[in-house]
Amino acid sequence: MRAWVLFLLFQLAFGATLKVLEAERLELRNEGEEVYVLVGNPVRLERDGESIEANRVVFNRTQKRLYLLERVRYKDKEGRSIQAESLTLDLTSEDFSALNVEITQKNLLITGPLCERVAGSILLEKGYATPCFGCGQRTPDYAFRAEEILLYPGDRVVARRVTLLVRERPVLTLPVLLLFLSERRPRLEVGQDEGGFYLKSALPYVSDLGLGFTFLNYFQGRGYGFGLDHFGTGEAKERYFFLYTPPQTFQYRLEYALKRPGLRLNALVERDDTKDKLTSAQAEAVLEGGILPEEGLSRLRLGLDLFLDHDPTTPPPRRTQKLEIEATFTGLQDRAYTVAGSLSLGLYAGESNPLNRSARALGPYLWAGRLLFSHAETLSPELWAGASLRGENRFRGFYYTTRNPDGEAERLVDWTTQLSFRQSFPGQAGQTAYLEAGYTRSVQEGESPFRFDALPTRRTHQATLGAGFQQPPLTLSAKGGRDLEKGRLLPLELSAQYQDPLGNALLTHRRDLEGQGPLESKASLSLTPRPFSLRATLRFDHQKALFDPLELALGYALVGGSLNLTHRQGLNGEGPLESRLSLAYREGESSYTFNLRRAYPQNLTEAQATLGFGPRAFTLSLGLDGQQLRYGLSYGEEGLRPLASLRLELTGRLDGGWRDTRLRLSLTRLEPELSLRLSGTLHLPEDPDPSLFLRDLTFSGGLDLLPPPKRKEEMGLSLSGSLSYLRRTDGETLTLRNFGPTFSFLESPSEGTEDSTRLYFSLLFSGIRPALHTKYILVVDRCCWAFRAAYDSERRAFSLAFLYGGQAAGLLLDEAGIRLGGGP
Repeated sequence: MRAWVLFLLFQLAFGATLKVLEAERLELRNEGEEVYVLVGNPVRLERDGESIEANRVVFNRTQKRLYLLERVRYKDKEGRSIQAESLTLDLTSEDFSALNVEITQKNLLITGPLCERVAGSILLEKGYATPCFGCGQRTPDYAFRAEEILLYPGDRVVARRVTLLVRERPVLTLPVLLLFLSERRPRLEVGQDEGGFYLKSALPYVSDLGLGFTFLNYFQGRGYGFGLDHFGTGEAKERYFFLYTPPQTFQYRLEYALKRPGLRLNALVERDDTKDKLTSAQAEAVLEGGILPEEGLSRLRLGLDLFLDHDPTTPPPRRTQKLEIEATFTGLQDRAYTVAGSLSLGLYAGESNPLNRSARALGPYLWAGRLLFSHAETLSPELWAGASLRGENRFRGFYYTTRNPDGEAERLVDWTTQLSFRQSFPGQAGQTAYLEAGYTRSVQEGESPFRFDALPTRRTHQATLGAGFQQPPLTLSAKGGRDLEKGRLLPLELSAQYQDPLGNALLTHRRDLEGQGPLESKASLSLTPRPFSLRATLRFDHQKALFDPLELALGYALVGGSLNLTHRQGLNGEGPLESRLSLAYREGESSYTFNLRRAYPQNLTEAQATLGFGPRAFTLSLGLDGQQLRYGLSYGEEGLRPLASLRLELTGRLDGGWRDTRLRLSLTRLEPELSLRLSGTLHLPEDPDPSLFLRDLTFSGGLDLLPPPKRKEEMGLSLSGSLSYLRRTDGETLTLRNFGPTFSFLESPSEGTEDSTRLYFSLLFSGIRPALHTKYILVVDRCCWAFRAAYDSERRAFSLAFLYGGQAAGLLLDEAGIRLGGGP
């Protein structure tokens, strides 16, 4: 049978890989089409991350179709498990049709006699669905039957002509039902706060234009709030969110994005009065890909970035605003010559340039028009043998509607032109001589009224000549020129380099040709007689008659590590400045590092040694400064458990006695039963304070003190929230934020069943002791729905909420409270 499996493995490959993992018998039929029949108990296949099982599989290689019969099990790329009596899968389009289907995805169960998948969406006729499938309920708390159920890729189900069932009894008939599988779910909350009674609701809808939520809120004595959160289902990405909360709070976000070959559209309008009373609008439309080839127009862009300030009592932001159109042109494209350019015209607003006197007179924030013209040309023709020529010209011109004190329109120019020529003269035995000439003119002048456009003034205008000779391993070069802007000669630069496989030596010298004499000399030497390496660098400033520190480095390559020694020596009477020794070595899972540093002027010696044993590491650090010894000893554990780390650190100093003695603990654990971050500092006995006490402590996260109950007589207990403790000379401070215990209980109809009700009661404290306030939360969790009641003693607010889909556990750790579904 293994031979047949290998045969199939090569014969069935076409685009997507289809692998036969298990089969008992293979039949090959040729009735005008290539057909393979596999029989097994079951036949197991794998295809691009999908798993397929059936007792009988028929593969039509000509039509690229897979027919699955008898006890079909199919798990697709989105994690859905599909069981059917029979299933036909088109391997090209990914579409399928099936009979007597059962689909499960997380806690959702959908069944029906007929099912089809087209363009990624699954359609069932006369179907049944319940989100309580994974809860172990013998009779689902709620479900629905529908003439048509459409399961979209991702997170939503749309059903039409629906009958709602509670404990399998019909209670309501609806024309359409929208069910979300992610966090965007219906919300209903009633309660009382310091302003009085309130009601918040977020109800889903579906239409031909898209789907989303409608918001309706009521606040006693304040009025009604309303809103909409709409998601488009067309080609473009669309989301339109709007929410009004009395008395005068607006939130909206209108987003549109479309991307096609050669076309890109993006638009966003948003406002959030809970942050700033400001409406921002950004939009961009881009056409590209040869719009007008005859004229060389390759890209056209229209951009907008504006805001509207709704609060006259606060100063408006000074961010840049713009409305601009930009055209990009591609001219001649040749190996020897290229031309490209762009033109941008727009109206801008931004902070004024503080260095521009006329801009300062217009105020700290101004509006002005701007034309930006830019172009770039390159020239690289083919010349005679050994000759090369390259030219480059780049220009940017900014022209503004503002005027300078002389009444002229302001402008800013950035223009750079470069030209270089090189002629090589090859000789015998690898000898090469060359001559080169260069010309550079770079001008940056003018003033911009805007800070974001401001450029520093720059003027460079020079011509250079150079010559060189190469006789491996020796290279000689000289370069000089004239500064055409200042009308003087450039410094002469001489260099000599000797380079072979064992090392490299480089000497450079710069000399002024206008009477100042030598400027600087540099020397560097590097030797690499393996396993050793040596490097030395030295520089002398002739004008100041001073040496830079001599830098020496010696290295030795170990098997699995390295040893390095560096030294800096002052040659102007300073003497030794700094020495460093470092050792790194690894053998298997063990690693060893040692670092020693001596700073001579400060009379400071520092040493650090680290021993690593897999995920564990021990570090000892010492520092001697005169009569004072600083020390540190630490233990670290990283990766011993997934998402966990531990660090213990003992620090202090010895200066006529033990001083500043501290023990620091840092612990992070992220696991289902234990998710916390803990850090603290313990003051150890020292001179003159021999006491032992806790200096500071921070805790955040949650952990189970008693495991979740599995029987009625058991009780679970967990601790969650954040705590911060600090001891100071003037007293102690304890700060809590939603910190406290959560008790959990279990109510099962019979022993050992999963069809159970869980009850959670949380007592959470917030504030700074002794001014603490309490929040009481009660959650009744039935897995696929939950009821929540909360009372906040500080705000004297009471709220009730009903949720579905197993969100109760998230509520216990959600410090932000209830969020309206569909909110941004």
